[in-house]
Amino acid sequence: PASAQLGPQSAGGVALGRAKLSEAALASAMGAAVATLPAAALLSMAVLPQLGSAGGLQDVHLGATSSSQAQLFEPLDISSALCWVGDWTKERCCRGDPTTQTECWKDHFSFSECCPNAECWDDTRFSYEQCCDKDSFGEGGNPACWSGTYNYERCCLASRPAQSWVDVLTSGVDTEQFYSMDEFYTDAQYGDDFGYYSTGRVLKTLQQDQAEGDGAQQFAHFTTYPMALSPHFGRVFCRLLFLMWIELEEREPFRVVEMGAGSGQLGHDIQQCVTSNELGIAPAVWRRWAASFEYVIMELSPALARRQLHRGLRVVPGDAQSRGSCAPVLAALADSVACRGAGGSESGAPECRAGPRAEEGGGASVVLSNELLDAFAPVKLRLSVFGQPDVTDCSVWQEMRLVHIMKESDLEMVTKALQHSQNRIETLLDDLRGYTSEMFCGIKNTTVGKAAAECSPHSSCLAIAFGLSELLGHSDLQLPAAAHNMRLRLRKDDLLCERLREVSSRLDGEMQDVVVLPRQVYQQLRHEFRDAPQVEVLFLAKMQTRQVPVALSQKRCGELSWWMSTHKERIHRLLDIYRPLGYPAIQLLVRPGERDFVELADCLVGPNRGFMLSIDYGASFEALGHSLSVDPLSDGIFIPPVPQELLQDLPDCYSSWPVCAGRVDWTTFVDFTNVAAAGELLGWRTLMYGPQSALEHMSRRNVTVGDRSYSVPGYGVLSKTWASRHLQNWYGRETLASSSESAGWEQRWTSFKALLMEKPATPAQPKPSIIAAPSWHLDNLEADPCWKFDPTSLPLADWVARRQPGTDVREAMNQLTKEISDGLGRTYSDAYEEAQLAVRLVDWLVATEGCDNFRPAAASSLLNSEGLWLSLRRRVLKAWEGIWGAEPLERLLTALLRRFERLGEEGGRQATELAGVRSAKTASPAECLGQQAYVALCSTPGDSVRARAPLYPPE
Repeated sequence: PASAQLGPQSAGGVALGRAKLSEAALASAMGAAVATLPAAALLSMAVLPQLGSAGGLQDVHLGATSSSQAQLFEPLDISSALCWVGDWTKERCCRGDPTTQTECWKDHFSFSECCPNAECWDDTRFSYEQCCDKDSFGEGGNPACWSGTYNYERCCLASRPAQSWVDVLTSGVDTEQFYSMDEFYTDAQYGDDFGYYSTGRVLKTLQQDQAEGDGAQQFAHFTTYPMALSPHFGRVFCRLLFLMWIELEEREPFRVVEMGAGSGQLGHDIQQCVTSNELGIAPAVWRRWAASFEYVIMELSPALARRQLHRGLRVVPGDAQSRGSCAPVLAALADSVACRGAGGSESGAPECRAGPRAEEGGGASVVLSNELLDAFAPVKLRLSVFGQPDVTDCSVWQEMRLVHIMKESDLEMVTKALQHSQNRIETLLDDLRGYTSEMFCGIKNTTVGKAAAECSPHSSCLAIAFGLSELLGHSDLQLPAAAHNMRLRLRKDDLLCERLREVSSRLDGEMQDVVVLPRQVYQQLRHEFRDAPQVEVLFLAKMQTRQVPVALSQKRCGELSWWMSTHKERIHRLLDIYRPLGYPAIQLLVRPGERDFVELADCLVGPNRGFMLSIDYGASFEALGHSLSVDPLSDGIFIPPVPQELLQDLPDCYSSWPVCAGRVDWTTFVDFTNVAAAGELLGWRTLMYGPQSALEHMSRRNVTVGDRSYSVPGYGVLSKTWASRHLQNWYGRETLASSSESAGWEQRWTSFKALLMEKPATPAQPKPSIIAAPSWHLDNLEADPCWKFDPTSLPLADWVARRQPGTDVREAMNQLTKEISDGLGRTYSDAYEEAQLAVRLVDWLVATEGCDNFRPAAASSLLNSEGLWLSLRRRVLKAWEGIWGAEPLERLLTALLRRFERLGEEGGRQATELAGVRSAKTASPAECLGQQAYVALCSTPGDSVRARAPLYPPE
């Protein structure tokens, strides 16, 4: 209304009108994005980003919404809202440089605050007249003016999106001297100087191992399933490898390559299983199987490789994140015992020839990894929700880099402890003072930095740079992406200025007399600490690590462009959620090594049919994207539990993940969607994705491939060992939650998963049934329609996504009551566990009772006969009560039997005719998965038969 009344009577009148509009409407315009949101959405803005450490609501899962819903709320382009009135338009005022239309820039407005092309003319060497005169230079202007993002459309026509203020802030400094997150992660895990794995800190000493008498548990800080459940974990894998050998028509040699084998326990147990026939395979088949079997480990850590060699395993050095490791591994395979024997390599057999890539008839049959992918170095990316960004364009993304700072007095103390001379120390400090000033005052002297300095005139260069970076995590401020928007906000938004002053003042207090250590200096000092571990601890205690956002380098862009294109639709679904909720950006963690790992596996398998099996903790792309985006302060990097006695001499390692770099293990959650997508680009396909317990199969299977039939023994860990907490966790029962902190439960959606992929001989080849358990989805749009809700995702977000179709995200949030919110976390956590219990229970029932005892008529008899029911209940409780307790077992057993009973209602058809058919009615995920497991096990006559030994826990 104000702009309608203040029409362009004259240049002076319009300028006055714009000034009055600015003064009258500035406060409401600055807060318009927030003011338009309903109360529940405001709650999500103010509260959800800080729930990352709080049990259930940390796990906000927001599912897919349509773009039309997202349009109900768009973040405000503050420059357009305030700068343009009547005839004063962007087209009129911005097609030039600051001197072209001087009448546009009076009173409260400037070219740098209103025009998206302002960066083009910040450099005095360029002007609109020199670059854009078509009469002098023709269409496209003066080519000498254009480079990179600077082109005729952006600079002369102002028709392209503005440059990011983050890019402007760091455009004049060499941010490559800051540690990228993945470089720091790699150095601290695998670097020669202070890598946790490469230096051997991960391991107990051989003397400790012998003294404690626990040959399986060889890690100093933590355990893994191959060690905790040895030898049974290895035997479960052994059985799967046997099935793969059968599917590959008894390939000889059958070569398994394990990448990153830790202590070597898994490889040791698998080889023992094969050579000793611990599965009980028919002797004639077993002899062929054992004769064809070869196992090679590829290991990056020298310390772990030595331990693996000590156990008698074949090991070749290599990096699972580098395709360059392919040739050395293939050379090791070609140097096998079979190839060294008569008629081997001399005969020119393909399996005995080594090259840069496996050829037909050679290479590996299976590539295996367990708890490896989580160690791949992550890159943290940030994407603004403002506008409609082209997510495949690298220029719309920022990468978070790490900056190490230390007080001068502390650095002097540390270097003196390293026996540096006083002259050397003073030279180092002088160099670092100059570096710190050059880098960070260069940031402060950019157009955005100067606008920030006007807000906080007494702040240091460091405080301005780190203060602006810290404000990225203040979701309530809704910092824009565009540089001109940010300059306007800094100059005219009192709330933003006050917040920046507060943050900068605190940072100045924390960073008095500090210097910044570039990556090379940090690395050199860590190199010197190798022989001075106590000085290293002092260094870690005194070091501060900050983060700054930077533009993606050309190298990084090339590395991640495939990822942006592959996940384009998933990224847009995240944007469509966080934009209407008022978040200024989404954050994602990318591990480039996931694709490198898949490419290496593909190189090892070559053109042949083969398999890839990876086990790790992680989740799907969207679940991980939500978990990081709702908490802007989270980096998605975690420290596994460390025994307290091993932390006594260290600083508080859990206060911030970089603090104890190299002294403790770090981990991230694997993006299994990304791993599968990388495989699909190379012709691989997913056979199964789901909880690692799905790898177990208790019932015996009859398998026919070609003209040969096999009886494949089942293997149940339950009947082989006592109900330890590791066994309970293996079956999906949470035992590590603290009753004092989380009421005895915690979210499970990132727990251990398995991904089995196959490279088929031809795309049309039928999928083999290596794992009979039902597969979970890797994309939210592919979730099973039978499920009432999705426990593999974040609870609150999945709940929001499942409101009435077409409901706006903010409207759905309005329906969230305290009672619903309080119950979501526990509901989803229990459902995640019971989804695993259902499949394991069905597997056990088939293994002990057979398929026929649960056909519709038999299931009805069990439900309607008290005697039959009590007998079945007794047997089930005898096997599983120690792990699951009576209540969930009885409840789920009853629900599954009712579901089996209803299979007979499908036109009188038997369960054997319902393979792949889902009930039209939704149910709990456990019921749906249990039914699908039964159909998968019992749809083929004789495929699953009773086990030959009792399947009860040992007495």
